[in-house]
Order: sequence, then C-alpha cells, then structure tokens
Amino acid sequence: MTPTASPRSPSAIDALGEGISHMREKLFPLNFVGWITLGFVSLLESCGSGGGGGVQNNFPSGPGSYEDPTRLIEQGLAWIAGHMFIFVSILMGIMLIALVIMWLRSRTIFVYIDDVATGRFDLVRPWGQHGGHADSFFLLSLIVQGGSFILMVLILGLGGFFVLWARANDWNPGAVALGVIPIAFLFVLSLLAAATLSMVLRDFVAPLQLSRDIGAREASGVFLSMLGASPGLLIGYAILKFVASIAVAIVILLGSCLTCCIGALPLVNQTLFQPIYYAERAWSLKLLAQMGDDLFTRLAPPRLPQAPPPYEDSSDALTGPIDLSAIDFETPPKG
Repeated sequence: MTPTASPRSPSAIDALGEGISHMREKLFPLNFVGWITLGFVSLLESCGSGGGGGVQNNFPSGPGSYEDPTRLIEQGLAWIAGHMFIFVSILMGIMLIALVIMWLRSRTIFVYIDDVATGRFDLVRPWGQHGGHADSFFLLSLIVQGGSFILMVLILGLGGFFVLWARANDWNPGAVALGVIPIAFLFVLSLLAAATLSMVLRDFVAPLQLSRDIGAREASGVFLSMLGASPGLLIGYAILKFVASIAVAIVILLGSCLTCCIGALPLVNQTLFQPIYYAERAWSLKLLAQMGDDLFTRLAPPRLPQAPPPYEDSSDALTGPIDLSAIDFETPPKG
C-alpha cells in the first residue's frame, strides 16, 4: 500500500498533542466497561516488556560462604550436578512461560493499536483479524530480545569471570572495582540498546505492519529507511519519550500512593491510568500519520451505506392527502 503524502512537517511534540486530543475524544465521556477492556489489553501488552522476577536458591552454605565468590560458585555447580533433572525442568518451564508471555504480548500489541486507532473497545475481533501480523512480529521479537538477553548474559559472565580471576590473583578491592567499571558500562549500554529496540518494535514496526499490510521484517526495513530520511525526528522522539516516561512514572507513583497502593494493582493501575497509556499509544501512531502512514484512516470502521430514496424523482413523492371519495370501490376493474 502506498502511503498518502503528508502536507506538513512531522513533529514529535505536535504528535504528542494530537495523541492527547485523540484520547480525550475517544475515552470521554467515561465508558466503564470500555476502560476495563482497554486496561486488560494494555496490561497484557506490557507483560514481558519490563523486568522479571528472580528465583531464590537454597544452596547449602556455611559461615562466610558469601565472602568467597569462588566457593559460592562451586557450591552452586555442585547443587546443579546433584539435581540436574530439577534444574533442567525449572529452566525449561521458565523458557516456556517466557515464550507464552511474549506471544500474548505480540497479540495484544496489535489489539491495542487497533482499539486506539479506531476508538473502539474490542478484544476478540482485532485478536483474530491481525493474527498473522502478530505472529510475524512475535518471531522478530523473539530474535531481537533473545539476542539482547544473550548479549547481557555474556557481559555478566565476563564480569563474573574477571572478578574471580582478580580474586585468584589477590587484587585489592579498589583495583577490582576499577576493572569492573567498563564492564558495568557495557552492561548499561546493552540495557539501553535492548530498551530502544523494544520501543522501535512496538512504536513503529508493529504500526507499519498494519498501515502497509506487510510482515515484521519488511516493516523493519521501512523503519530503517525512515530513520535514514529523518534521523533527528525519530531520535528526538525517543529522547522525548524517555523524559515523558520519567514524568509519567512519577505521576503513577503519586496516584498509587494517594489510593493507598490500590492503584498499584496491575489491572486497577492499567484501568485507572488508562488515559495516560492511551495517549502514549496514540503518540507514535500520530507521528507515523504525519509521516504519511495514517493508520487511523486505514483502520477506520466502514461507513454503513445510506438507503436509496423511495422515489427516483422527488416530484413523484406524495406531497398531500389523497381524496378517496372519487374512487368506485364496488365496480370491479375491467379486463
């Protein structure tokens, strides 16, 4: 599909204002059931995009065992060797749960885009309608996020190996700390890169799939061409969104505190602060519309056809009362 030409210069700030206006138009007056539906969708969409939980280990340990990382690692490896079936089962279970969460998130990303672009509160219809695009997006996300995870694990492994090597060679704590600084810097960079790639996939690649009816790989190529044509616009959008995310996090934190932490509950949070999440979702869609990929027009519900007039010529229509006194109802018609 060839995008329509945009008559004005795109602006991330203007797109934010348009997203807020779109939110006001579609969410108010309040539709309680609709807000709950959108809250549920945005909750599923946010799964897998943030941090995760950890697993507590119950390795045997003695006094001072945590002071020697080499001894701690040896105890951990010994526990794994003695409980290999349990370890592999837990690892496979975690991987399976992570894949299911990623698949659900891929589906609900397209559901939420459709709901925001059309102003509707649907779940089932867009879930099935955009299933092919969501599956393509899931595969690309799996490659990107899997690569990011492997990179971060390698950096952490490098840091752990360095600490063990430095301890084995009797380095003093100050020297070890100085050596860890560049590794920690690389880890922070990998986190930022992973967050940026996740933002690009959600905010641009997925909408481009719908606006042009293409797969995730082709949409990634379209985004790269956009980035090459307007690097300042898209980089500025990313920076502005980072700053706005900090402000939004503060507002949500204050709101949760004012509601005695009830607003921090997942579904309650997504429903109570739905105007914020809705406007944020509409932000990148409005920016893409300014750049020529208007998803609001592309996904707009079809208009119902108007019924044709009962008379081809308006002069044939009855314009006054009919005098029935001159009609003979008793004589049958001839022929």
